[in-house]
Amino acid sequence: MNNIYGAYRNFLEEHADKARAEKEKAYLYSELKHYGVSVWERRKFFKKYEAELSSLNKNEMLKMVNFYWTKPSHEERSLALSILNLHKDKLTLKDMPLIEKLMRESKGWAFLDSLIISIMPVMFEKDPQAYEYLKKWIKDDDFWVRRSALLAQVLPFRANKGGDKNLFFELATSQFDESWIEDKYKDPQNRKRARFFIRKAIGWAIREISQKDPKTAFDFLKKHRGEMSGLSFREGSRKLPEDLQNQLTGSA
Repeated sequence: MNNIYGAYRNFLEEHADKARAEKEKAYLYSELKHYGVSVWERRKFFKKYEAELSSLNKNEMLKMVNFYWTKPSHEERSLALSILNLHKDKLTLKDMPLIEKLMRESKGWAFLDSLIISIMPVMFEKDPQAYEYLKKWIKDDDFWVRRSALLAQVLPFRANKGGDKNLFFELATSQFDESWIEDKYKDPQNRKRARFFIRKAIGWAIREISQKDPKTAFDFLKKHRGEMSGLSFREGSRKLPEDLQNQLTGSA
């Protein structure tokens, strides 16, 4: 582990881009240190050590994930999630406390999309009890946690294999009332971000459903058009077949 850590730290310092780091930090609203190393460059590093990292047993892997997650930079925490994803088939419901910890500390889509969207489908497949976490997350005071509940099934929906669409629709419908955002977030910028990311997540998940099961997505959009935001509706409907889009817009 120490050899890889030393190599990664040297790699980050050698490829650091201060201007890129400042822009990235601002774009992500990040409180972490940023080296400004591109995702493409980091993937090249990861590929070089992938075989060695793949050979870790579960305890070694979890130790390394926790090791990197405690580091101060965005790039080091990203490596933690890459390692976790490499071994996601080893995870079970007993590992959900770790998943929840990482989720709550992610504070943004850049980490959450690599964590929740990628790993939760594995948990659902191994144990349907994992769906219960979504019912809890959707009531959380942190909008990133609610967003995680909404997006945890996008890969099963995309593949039209697994997932619980009825549960997703229940979760999505519960978010049409946004009064909790006004109560929780006093800063106008945070309110704006909360509304945007929740609305976008609803639309994203519906869009994934629509590409393999357009009738189900259409029926939900038609029924709830007057309740959901314009952003959710536009995102959710834009991949529907043209005839169904026309029906929704009233031009058919």
